[in-house]
Amino acid sequence: MIPLADHFLTAAEVDWTVELPDTVRILDWSPRGRLLAVAANGSALVENPDRVTAPMTPDPRDAMWLGERALVIVDPLAGLVTAGFDSEQPLPFRGARRVGTHAGRTVVAGNGRIGVFGHPALDRTPEVIWTGIGVTHACSHVSGNLWALGGTGGLALVDTALGCVDTRLELPGVVAVASRAAAGRLVVSDLAGIIHVLELHDLGNGIELTGYCDPVRHLALSADGRTVVAAADDELTTWAIASNGDVADEPTCVVAHDAAITALESSECGFLATGDAHGVVQIWSPLLTEYPVSTLRLDSEITAIAWNASGRRLACGAVSGQLLVADITAGALA
Repeated sequence: MIPLADHFLTAAEVDWTVELPDTVRILDWSPRGRLLAVAANGSALVENPDRVTAPMTPDPRDAMWLGERALVIVDPLAGLVTAGFDSEQPLPFRGARRVGTHAGRTVVAGNGRIGVFGHPALDRTPEVIWTGIGVTHACSHVSGNLWALGGTGGLALVDTALGCVDTRLELPGVVAVASRAAAGRLVVSDLAGIIHVLELHDLGNGIELTGYCDPVRHLALSADGRTVVAAADDELTTWAIASNGDVADEPTCVVAHDAAITALESSECGFLATGDAHGVVQIWSPLLTEYPVSTLRLDSEITAIAWNASGRRLACGAVSGQLLVADITAGALA
């Protein structure tokens, strides 16, 4: 259990900033704290703020670390581009939009299918599983061999060990998915402005959270799976989930920004970071939900936010290409 005092911030100090040659599109931390930042033109910053690569793909959509010395970027046209392996030739996978890894297996999702690799630089022929969900917008590891894919045709839970779709739910266009394996729970938002809270043991009896005028494109689930946080326009709504799975009748709502929220990310130690169209990043404590506990400012709209594994470092990227990394110090309020 996280100490109570560690739910408050005493400082969020900027460590460094750098300008990438295009909009910061993707941010990912390695398990040991190396930062990957990918710009919209395909160039990448790998840990060192003074060194940016030449463009690696024409239209990067997702990227992640594969261990500490290798990484992969996915692109709808180029497929998978790896770096850090002996073989760095692109691996074709048309329509690739999302990538993830678990237990030594890498998955790539796009165009209603998921490809499963043992090693993306050596295993050149993935096992392909068709999901029937159309254009893929979200991909999340759920539990064990289960992955959740959301797209224009709904939601599919795929069992990568059996090589088949475990469950498919017809929803009106999935735009975001968040899951927590320990809680056995995932949350999904759709184009109708509904958030679906789903329990893995009974996916057919989910709870619908409504009241949103527009689709909820920014969604988070706390580390313990007991809190759903959604961002719509300039407002944050927080839904509490009881131990028996019941969701509170009404959420806690707060006007979190002076402009539309464009990014949202939760940390493993309970903090939440939100970014807006004016370049403001707010940091929130789970024990103080009415007001942010710290604020960071960039020079333009926030496009990406990522916490490192410990929740003690935060990376933020902007439309202008500005990338900011801050050190987070947690402790009791004075």
